[in-house]
Amino acid sequence: MKNIIILIPLYNDWKSLNILLQKIEKKFKTKYSIEVLVVNDCSTEKCTLSKFKIIKKINILNLKQNVGSQKAIFLGLNHILKNRNKNIIIIMDADGEDDYSKINILIEKAEKNFKKIVFAKRTKRLEPFFLKILNHVRLIITYLLTGKYLDIGNFSAFHSNNLKNVVMKKNLSLAYCSGMFKNFDKISFVGLEKKKRFCDISRVNSIFLIKHSINIISVFHKEVFLRSLILSFLINFIFFQGVINYYIISMILILNIFLFANYLLNERFDFKKIIKSVTHLK
Repeated sequence: MKNIIILIPLYNDWKSLNILLQKIEKKFKTKYSIEVLVVNDCSTEKCTLSKFKIIKKINILNLKQNVGSQKAIFLGLNHILKNRNKNIIIIMDADGEDDYSKINILIEKAEKNFKKIVFAKRTKRLEPFFLKILNHVRLIITYLLTGKYLDIGNFSAFHSNNLKNVVMKKNLSLAYCSGMFKNFDKISFVGLEKKKRFCDISRVNSIFLIKHSINIISVFHKEVFLRSLILSFLINFIFFQGVINYYIISMILILNIFLFANYLLNERFDFKKIIKSVTHLK
């Protein structure tokens, strides 16, 4: 029987988590030996989980403060590393937008090549029109600055043999997908539709997208700096002269300083003080 650990960052989404775990249990039954690690990102609502028959173990890593899903994932991966078990690790959100019924596809692809990180790539999105446009703009800007087109979320799978290398650098805690692309060459994709949330409304808004984009780009601050040098050269010698020229180059310089500062602040973040407790439900 295949051993899998499902890592789920969570903030006040216990109702959705219950639905997700019930559906996973019903779908896969005894096909896998399933463990679940929920990283409770300092939820204000109390944990309310049902009892599950097939899921082998449910652990909840409780955090002292809200740090966001990306740092929550990083902390969860470090916690899994301590156990040193051989398994396939699945990372997904609790809200239902990640298609639980396709978990087996990610697992099979990760098993075929233990050195690959497998990501679900969005083939269809269900956000409001404005957020779709904003997301496309975000992807284009990210690509121009970093050379990476990161149309992916957290939904992914990889063998635990990679785990030590995965958590070696803190850039993963700034943006999970961006950190994976920065640290690993062998990444493959599975095209999957983004599903509807199980309940409530999405917390994703324009401010969230902007902040997340900054974190994604900050991981590649060195690449952004090199591209900025080339852009500054082109502006200086080809396109503009005078005040406009200096204004644009100044903006580029400020952008690089901002991205580097954001990266350094994350590197100095003390993760050891964030973990409050671990709750074993099963």
